[in-house]
Amino acid sequence: MSNAPDRELEQSNPEALASLRRMQALHAARLAAGDAEPTEPRPLAKIIQLPLWPEPVRGMLNPTLRSALFSAIQSKDRCFINYELIAAVNGLEIRFKGEQLNQEDLEVCAQVFHLARLHPLGDTCHTAAHAFLKSLGRHTGKSEHVQLHASLIRLQQPLEIKAGRYSYSGSLVMEGAKDDLTRHYVIKVNPKLAPLFHNGWTGLDAEQRRQLRGKPLALWLHAFYASHTQPYPYKVETLRDLSGSRTKDLKAYRQNLRQAFVHLQAVGAIAEWEIDGEALVHICKVPTITCRQRKPQTTKK
Repeated sequence: MSNAPDRELEQSNPEALASLRRMQALHAARLAAGDAEPTEPRPLAKIIQLPLWPEPVRGMLNPTLRSALFSAIQSKDRCFINYELIAAVNGLEIRFKGEQLNQEDLEVCAQVFHLARLHPLGDTCHTAAHAFLKSLGRHTGKSEHVQLHASLIRLQQPLEIKAGRYSYSGSLVMEGAKDDLTRHYVIKVNPKLAPLFHNGWTGLDAEQRRQLRGKPLALWLHAFYASHTQPYPYKVETLRDLSGSRTKDLKAYRQNLRQAFVHLQAVGAIAEWEIDGEALVHICKVPTITCRQRKPQTTKK
């Protein structure tokens, strides 16, 4: 016997009632045959997130620290790179296209990752430009706002990183948008960077880097050696290439290197250093948070 709703539907729209009954009959037949759709819930998407390093440090990918990607140059000395190979330790291959990055850009990139570590990768991170600059220990005037915006644009330039079994093609900052009225940014980091972080990352001491601000070579060496649990002895010439230095005279670069090591020792980043008679640099460093690859990389000598 039809119930009241069915009688009302039959009177108002008999074709719709017939269609409904056909669907009910089909569903009953599928249940009897065991062909009904499963009722178990679908598994939730896996949340991809950066490592939760502590507040005093800034986590960075090891390949970016063991290469000339963030060169030891002043901003005025930037050049444009057309998808060229960047000098890197053996086992890494990095190509980059765009305006050259330096240690100021590394500082901004590390702070973006620092914000992103609290969210699933790919989610939007919100930050005020003023607060971002303060977190970097920078002034908050007009020129600093302009420099910050330019750096975030540079970090969206394309690059390719091959490290071991992993290869990444994209940018360090996936995208960003700015409200010019409120000076608020929304920024996203690509979830596909996660395997590279899994492959190796280093926690940089933010306070030490603030003390080294304005000293590009010291900053590059600080990041480079922080990424090594036990530093290998590198040749002076190799460090010159890896740092992206424009100093062609090796004797002059060695003098710059000595000064930079004095600065690193003064902030407590290294305990001792020596350049031996064969131009090999030996470093005794303080412990850092360094998550290495399972297979250690070989080095250029």
